Amino acid sequence: MAPLGQPEASFEVGLYVVSAAAVVILVAVILWFICCKDDEELQQDHSLKIETERLRRDSENERLGKHDEELQQDHSLKSENKRLGKESLKRENERLVKEKEDLQKQNETLIKEKKKVEADFEELGRKTKIYKEEVEADFEELRRKTKTCGYVLDRAWNKMTEARVNVTLDPDTASPSLTVSEDGSRVRFTGEGSAEWPSVMGKKGFTSGRHYWEVEVGEKGYWVLGVSTHPHEKSIPEKPGEGYWLVRLVKGKTCTAVSQSVDQTLNLEKMCKMWGVYLDHEGGRLSFYNLETRFHIHTLEGSFPGQVYPIFSPGSHDKGPLIINTKVKNV
Repeated sequence: MAPLGQPEASFEVGLYVVSAAAVVILVAVILWFICCKDDEELQQDHSLKIETERLRRDSENERLGKHDEELQQDHSLKSENKRLGKESLKRENERLVKEKEDLQKQNETLIKEKKKVEADFEELGRKTKIYKEEVEADFEELRRKTKTCGYVLDRAWNKMTEARVNVTLDPDTASPSLTVSEDGSRVRFTGEGSAEWPSVMGKKGFTSGRHYWEVEVGEKGYWVLGVSTHPHEKSIPEKPGEGYWLVRLVKGKTCTAVSQSVDQTLNLEKMCKMWGVYLDHEGGRLSFYNLETRFHIHTLEGSFPGQVYPIFSPGSHDKGPLIINTKVKNV
């Protein structure tokens, strides 16, 4: 039985050997396939890396190219803007220079026109002043010759009355035949009838400036108003000499301007009850006004030497008072 079993064993061994060889071959094939596959994959990976690197470089080069192109365009744009800016600045500067020249020409023209206007205005003012003086002189001459009165316009009246002063009578300068009120605003004759002109002075004298005061004479038939440089005399001479500038009423009808021993009868249509007296010391003028009608009555002219005092006389033929308006603001 033993000899018969040896061939079976050998067959099995051979089968095993063949199987092993097949397995080995199969493994070798598999290993070879795997190695080939890995090598191919490695080659593919390498190629992929190379291609990826190439694409990356191409992309970077393209980006750099675009960036460089943008930089060139930006540089060109800046250069163009700079050129245009210079040209614009140049044109703007030329425009400003031209405007400056035009303005200088206009200014020179305006200066010439201004000088011409000023010269014309000055000439007009000079001619107007001369014409005004001539008209005033003619008017004053006409007034003196015709002995007429003139209405005082608002501007002249306001200017005059702005010089209002409170004139207060000084009892120490009053004639014994006169009585002065305690407030120094009234004086009346209280003595015996006579031909004298008893007087009283204002307390304050004037050495300069313009001064205006008002006196109510009422229905009196005798009175004297004016200024004097004789503060110590207590009566007015019948024929006043130097130092008197007066207006005098006699018998209620004869009104006379008296100055430096010269009498001038005033032609008054109606005797007024309220008189305004205006002294222009520097101008050498003493003017009298009818306050009821605002008419200028008469002006005495001359040079006032030093201090002059307002003087008043209620006459010596009636008992009516002279009343000085003291309801004014001192100036």
